[in-house]
Amino acid sequence: MYEGTWSSGPVPDELADYEVMREMHWSWDQLQATPTYVRRYCWDFTLARRSAEQAAAERTRGSAGGGN
Repeated sequence: MYEGTWSSGPVPDELADYEVMREMHWSWDQLQATPTYVRRYCWDFTLARRSAEQAAAERTRGSAGGGN
């Protein structure tokens, strides 16, 4: 999944949970105490931010290449 080769549908809930815990610096107990919809929003916002960061990095690499 991290290499971009995942093609079996949505990311498994366990991986999304892990990433949300890591991103938010939450323990397992804190994650479990968080409502499901909040966990989903955190996951969606994390993906959106990562996508924007990747797009910005690609634009930076493109402009650093001198327009080639």
